[in-house]
Amino acid sequence: MCGISGVFGRDPAAVELAAQAMNRAQAHRGPDDEGLVLLHTGQGYLAVGHRRLAIIDISPAGHQPMEDPETGNWITFNGEIYNFMELRCVLERRGEVFHTITDTEVILKAYGVWGKRCVEFFRGIFAFGLWDARQQSLFLARDQLGVKPLYIWQNNRQVVFASEVRAIMATGLVPRALDMDGLLSYLAYGSVQEPFTLIDSVRSLTAGHYMIWKDDILSSPICYWALPKPEGIMVKEPKNIDETMLAMLGDAVESQLISDVPLGAFLSGGTDSTTIVALMRQADRGTVKTFSVVFQEEFYDERQWSRLAALHIGTDHTELLLTGEDVRAHLPRALKAFDQPSMDGLNTYFVSRAVRNAGLSVALSGVGGDELFGGYDEYSKALFAERVKGLTNNLPVFATKFLAILLNHFARSEPIRKAAELLTTTRHPFFLTRRLFTDAQMDGLLALDIPRTTDWQHKAFEAIERKAQGYDPVNRSSAFELQTYMRSTLLRDTDQMSMAHALEVRVPLLDPKLVEYVFALPGACKLRPGQPKPLLTRPMSGRLPSQCVYRPKQGFELPFEVWLRTMLHGDMSDLLLGTTNLAAWPFSTNGLHALWNAYQTGHVNWSRVWAVFILMNWMKLHGVTG
Repeated sequence: MCGISGVFGRDPAAVELAAQAMNRAQAHRGPDDEGLVLLHTGQGYLAVGHRRLAIIDISPAGHQPMEDPETGNWITFNGEIYNFMELRCVLERRGEVFHTITDTEVILKAYGVWGKRCVEFFRGIFAFGLWDARQQSLFLARDQLGVKPLYIWQNNRQVVFASEVRAIMATGLVPRALDMDGLLSYLAYGSVQEPFTLIDSVRSLTAGHYMIWKDDILSSPICYWALPKPEGIMVKEPKNIDETMLAMLGDAVESQLISDVPLGAFLSGGTDSTTIVALMRQADRGTVKTFSVVFQEEFYDERQWSRLAALHIGTDHTELLLTGEDVRAHLPRALKAFDQPSMDGLNTYFVSRAVRNAGLSVALSGVGGDELFGGYDEYSKALFAERVKGLTNNLPVFATKFLAILLNHFARSEPIRKAAELLTTTRHPFFLTRRLFTDAQMDGLLALDIPRTTDWQHKAFEAIERKAQGYDPVNRSSAFELQTYMRSTLLRDTDQMSMAHALEVRVPLLDPKLVEYVFALPGACKLRPGQPKPLLTRPMSGRLPSQCVYRPKQGFELPFEVWLRTMLHGDMSDLLLGTTNLAAWPFSTNGLHALWNAYQTGHVNWSRVWAVFILMNWMKLHGVTG
């Protein structure tokens, strides 16, 4: 797991300086090694940089950027290709000669043989930039589900790419101007929705896509992988589904145990993480090291479940007690870890710190299980909202508008506010179930010069909605979850907060083969009364403690609701109430005061205050302006 970067321009000295700045900005992603090459191309100069966290072939042979001596191609690569040994055997039979035992060289050789189609063969998590010496082109690619990030900026005859937005900012080439689409999407959902970032003109390469830079032109993103089409969804549940699922789950986990450094797993005692750990133990690779975060606040503490799971499976388990005082003491450093702000990232920051301090470089996580297997309350909320929207669509337009106005006038709770917006929204109802701030709330919070537009929603969601129209309701919700909340919140937070500690996190439940199979199953077999996540829990019967399977659903959350009213209260109030008009931008001081008062009186929950706090700190730290 690493930090990659590249910059193309006409002035070799300026290009090299920009690449050096990006390497420095991403040093935390790769403490083991760094490299930089300056290539003279037909149109100018391409500097390619790399910061290395050595996981596979930790010898100097894995140094990057790496060249293929047979083709003259160069690569800077972040991630892991889990099936690289299989691909290597295939390529060797075709006459390819290897000089290392790295997956990086496999990518180079695969590109040399299959060209841009090589990404179709990769099973893993990856983002890379590959310079094709013969074609004089730059090939940029990102993994199927978007586990690894890749950001791109282009202007006239220049292009810059990196694993992090702040690395692109470090070049000095990109104005630190706030992107309005990114801002509005952040306030709406608590994280910036892809492909936006908070920096104007810097965009995320869409998962499952690649782009090509050639002759000063950057292509549009080209799709090489997508969720199964509606016509590919099975009509009925296949026979022997439990046996098939168990085999596929075991294969996904075992494939991701490849490592030349110590690895472990996050364990909350929930179904997803417990499944991962049980399958790690089944693979019989020795003692499994597991880690969980515990709290003094009983409502949020999951230690009874993680201890039960660890005891049932037989792991070497470590607990990290995290208090509000700890969070406040480490908050400045944690805030600096955000490449892009998020209201939901500090939990991963602290558990990653614990795992790295225990001497591990790799950890497996259950991220993706809820989105793929139907574990969230949001599934039932989305399904209910879709049914309600279908009923209200039959009402006369004037009646719908009048009812929405009436609800907004008397809105004193979140469900009523969302019900009012449900009546008038042109988006699928799912997107309302994930909203942080409504459009009306954002209007009251933002400064007057911030454009009030919903165009960003069309740019971010229109294609996702269109492709999901033919799915059944359950698979439609899953498609939305996988391509919005999971990608723009969970996976980005996992990457940026784990890499802040130079820890690689792997996500077996998002193995592309597993996702393709599970998603193609009819939605009716994914939700069963009285059986949480049946596609996981039935195949794993006996391997998981029944108490963990049937425990009350609880997401991994820090006790911010408690801490914001105690040890973090002063930090929040000082920022929201003590900021001048100029420093408050893009918010209005009146809007910030109203938000704080609404929080104090219980009319909005802590998440809105926290999201604004995170954003304002991020903008100040990075000098982002209008």
